[in-house]
Amino acid sequence: MNFRFFFLMLFLAFSSVFSQEMPRIEEITIDSKQLNQQRHMLIYTPSYYDDNSLTHYEVVYVFDAQSREFFDLVHSLLNFTAPSSNFIVVGIMSTYIESLDYSRNNDMLPAPLHEDPKTFYNGYSGNADNFLGYVEKEVIPYMYSHYRTKHSRIAIGHSLSASFILYSMFKSPNLFDAYFAISPNFAFDKERMVDEFKQFDYQKLAHKNFVYLSNADEGINYWKEWLPARNKVYEFLNNSVPSDKLTSVIKEFPEESHWPTFAPSLMYGFKSYFKMRDEFLPNLSSKSYEVTINLKVLNKEDDVYITGNQQALGNWNPSEVKMQRISDFQRSIKLNLKSPAEFKFTRGNWETEGGVKLNGGSDNVYINPEKTSSFEFEISYWADKE
Repeated sequence: MNFRFFFLMLFLAFSSVFSQEMPRIEEITIDSKQLNQQRHMLIYTPSYYDDNSLTHYEVVYVFDAQSREFFDLVHSLLNFTAPSSNFIVVGIMSTYIESLDYSRNNDMLPAPLHEDPKTFYNGYSGNADNFLGYVEKEVIPYMYSHYRTKHSRIAIGHSLSASFILYSMFKSPNLFDAYFAISPNFAFDKERMVDEFKQFDYQKLAHKNFVYLSNADEGINYWKEWLPARNKVYEFLNNSVPSDKLTSVIKEFPEESHWPTFAPSLMYGFKSYFKMRDEFLPNLSSKSYEVTINLKVLNKEDDVYITGNQQALGNWNPSEVKMQRISDFQRSIKLNLKSPAEFKFTRGNWETEGGVKLNGGSDNVYINPEKTSSFEFEISYWADKE
C-alpha cells in the first residue's frame, strides 16, 4: 500500500469536513459604477453556512473595515452575544487611493453646508452621498443576490464612519434597521448632525429602528468641540424625539480613549440590542405572493401543521393551519404570503415541533416569497420523538 497516498487522501477528507464546519472569510472586489472606483469588501459566513443550505442570515455591515480589527471583532463578538450564529458580516473598506488623492474621509463626510469645502477636512470630504449610493445600490444588492440574506440589516461604525451611518438614516431611511454608532463626531460642519437629528421626520421610518450611541473621553482633554455637540444630541434623544419609531440606547465610557473604546462599547451595544431585537424586525410587505410549500415527512401517519409570522400562517398558532396529505410521505399547502415569511412545522402543538433538514435543526424556516414560488422541505426529526 502507498502509505503517503493513503495519508494524503485522509488529510484531504478531514480538510473537506472541517472546511464545511469552519467560518469562512472572503474578499470581494466590486467595480463600482457609483464611485467610479474599484472597491473591496470582506464577507464572513458562519460555521455550517454551506451545510445549512436553507438557512437565511441577518447581515451586519461594518464600516471602516480597512482597519481589519473592527471587522474581526464584530464577527467574533457576535458568537458570544447573539442568540444564534445566523449572521453574515460584511466589512466595507475605505482606503486611500493615491492616484485619485482620495481618502476615507471622502467616503464618510458629506459636502459641507457651513464651511469652506477647500478647508473642510483639508478637502478630503464631500462624497458621502455617492458612497451611500454605493452601499445601497451595489453592496446590499450584491449580498441579496449572492448570499442567503434576510431583510434585516445592522450598520456599525466608529468615529467618522459612526457619523456616516447616522447620516445614512437621515438620507436613506430604512436602509438599515439598527445603527451602532461608536464615538461619532457630531461637531463637524458647525454641528450639522445636531440639526439633522432635530429636523429629521421620524415618521419616514417604516418600523421601529434601534440606535446605539456611545462615547469615550472625546471632548474632555481633546477635540473640545465634540462634547457640547454630543450633549445636544443626547439631550434630544432622551427628551424630545417626537416618534415611537426610534429606540435609542446611550452609553458613556469616559475611562476609555477614542480607539480602545470600540471593544467594550460594541459588547455593551450587542447586549442591549439582543435583549429587544424582535422589536426592530422589518415589517411584512404590503403585497402577498402565492407560494406552494411541499414537505417530506418521516412517518405515514404524520398530520402536519405550518405556523408562522402572519395571519396566513396562523400567527404562530401551532394547530391552526393544516397541510394537505398528498401521499404517505408528502404534505403540501398553497398560501398567499407576505415577505419575509418565517415559519415552523408541527404535528399540532409546540411539543411536536419539527426540525427541517439543511436548516440548522430547530431554526425558523425563512423564505422570500417574492423571489421563489415553490419550496421543498424535509423533516429531519420531531421534537417529541428524538
